[in-house]
Amino acid sequence: MKHALVICHSSCESLASNFTKVLQERGFQLETSNIFEHAPQFEHFYSPQLDDISLILVLGGPFSANDDYPALKKEQTYLKEAIDLGIPVFGVCLGAQLMSAALGGLVKPTGGYQFGLRKIDITAEGAVDPVFNKIVIPLVATLHGECFSVPKGATKLAEGYMLCRDGLYKRINMAFRYNNCYGFQFEPQLTLEELEIWNQEMVGDYKLMGEPFDPLQEAERSLREFAAYAPLYEEQMKNMLLAFLVHSGLGYM
Repeated sequence: MKHALVICHSSCESLASNFTKVLQERGFQLETSNIFEHAPQFEHFYSPQLDDISLILVLGGPFSANDDYPALKKEQTYLKEAIDLGIPVFGVCLGAQLMSAALGGLVKPTGGYQFGLRKIDITAEGAVDPVFNKIVIPLVATLHGECFSVPKGATKLAEGYMLCRDGLYKRINMAFRYNNCYGFQFEPQLTLEELEIWNQEMVGDYKLMGEPFDPLQEAERSLREFAAYAPLYEEQMKNMLLAFLVHSGLGYM
């Protein structure tokens, strides 16, 4: 039996049905480490023995990788140990930021906030990467206000632009690979059903984009745009996850 550990930092941000189905169909038993359940001190981090774990998926959430919570510090140590052991890690948003920090990278505020579909620029390395090249349409779902540096020894796979609150654009990193581990500054697991939940539970996040943006209008626009794009997005992200499993020796196409 293959065991996949899913680390969750928010009750709203789950693995979602698209990725869950892929893993279950390929024989993974899923278990979760729900850091969000241990508010407000966030001291506890459930960390099963790495000998029993085949794969780790680290999801997003409202924290910063720089927050002084014991659980996040323990999580970074756990991720570094897993990576050193060659266990494949799939990091999403905060998960990617924690991966970068665990590998000696930096996580900093961007000066802006993204919530919705954004175009990314795939690097030459990303275009030939056996996993990342499954992204045919470089339009991705985002939810973040901080970004990682690409850690030493890692390969940058994509970049993008952040509209900052001062009206200027900043170029930021959007994806990297470190050995058999991948970090994404976007939400490859997102489905339309989950976005509907996000728009109910996290509509206030749209306010973080800045004064020119009306939260309710942005929520409506985000849902409308993603509803039309969701079938294509879910398909190519499913193909990327499948390629990740094959590349890691954990599955088949």
